[in-house]
Amino acid sequence: MKKYFYIFLVFAMSLNSFVYAQSTKTASEDFSEFFKKFNSDTKFQISRVIFPLKYKANNDDFELSDYTMAKEGYKVLHLNNKADEKYLKRTLLVKKNKATLEQRGLDNGIYIDYVFELKENKWFLKTLVDQST
Repeated sequence: MKKYFYIFLVFAMSLNSFVYAQSTKTASEDFSEFFKKFNSDTKFQISRVIFPLKYKANNDDFELSDYTMAKEGYKVLHLNNKADEKYLKRTLLVKKNKATLEQRGLDNGIYIDYVFELKENKWFLKTLVDQST
């Protein structure tokens, strides 16, 4: 009888440890909620950009080149501005740990991808690729 009690006790302690470990994991931030706050709160946006921001853009010869931007050179983005819909098409592709906002101009040469990454359960702007002409 003691043997069964001991086995039950060990099993119960193991189960309790497993449940505790599962409950202490933080859920990943919802991208939609993050994106709303990213576009409405300037301080929040700056806190969620990985600096120095590495990005690609066309140089003077229209060749895609690598650049970096310091925090001091960053300009706040407004990626959900409804007024822009007249001349921009936006497509948002969200996967498990990565989200890409594609902005395509309507007959104006705009062609930009903003890449967000889930890092430690929080979303960050990781890079952008500006192939606009």
